[in-house]
Amino acid sequence: MSGNWLSKFKNGMGNLTEGLRPGPSPPPEVLRIKERLARAAKPLDPDMPLSKLRFVVLDTETTGFEPAGGDEVIALGAVVVKNGRPRPEQVFHRLVNPGRSIPPLVTALTGISDEAVAGEDDLVAVLPCFLEFLGNDCLAGHHLGFDLEFLNLRLREFSGAAIRNPALDTAVIARALYPALKYFSLDAMLSFHGIEPAGRHTALGDAWLTARLLALQLELLEMMRITKVAGLLRLLETQDAGFVPGF
Repeated sequence: MSGNWLSKFKNGMGNLTEGLRPGPSPPPEVLRIKERLARAAKPLDPDMPLSKLRFVVLDTETTGFEPAGGDEVIALGAVVVKNGRPRPEQVFHRLVNPGRSIPPLVTALTGISDEAVAGEDDLVAVLPCFLEFLGNDCLAGHHLGFDLEFLNLRLREFSGAAIRNPALDTAVIARALYPALKYFSLDAMLSFHGIEPAGRHTALGDAWLTARLLALQLELLEMMRITKVAGLLRLLETQDAGFVPGF
């Protein structure tokens, strides 16, 4: 997706951020992205068994915490959870060129340096590949809104649309399942469940750890006889959240 159409687009063709002045129509690839995003923005059947859902568990690494302030994604990872289990053969992982320097503290934490991403595509080129991997399935993640804020900012800039797949936050599930706990960070949840934090602070590593967490939560929900989407939604009503069409 980093071919000629993308170069032309970045040079101004179909740039929706420049207002409503007349100009060429968006490239066909952009239209296909918008159509894909629209197809995925559908609510789940309340009678759908949770065990039948395909979850795509997402995590990103970034240069900082402010996407609107110039911070950028430097890595994107995802792991499929299907039939209640993480699928190591179904993963997505890409380093991303942020177009800016990576702060030394971020490099120390993630192991990702300027040199590591120098030859990689930018997020605009990587996103269509991720959207193909995601398809129409459910997104999941820990504090998922943070990751989606970065992705949707770039998607809106070059397509005028955003990810609206049904989405589920494992931190929200944790608050509903364990209301007596004080802390619901990923580290706190891994410690609570006795999950060794191998690969922590890498996009694919954190996606895998979150996938393991989600699998344990689904198992606990089944033990509580919460086996369908409707039952999980009722449980999550206490958190004013649940399966939502994006963020």
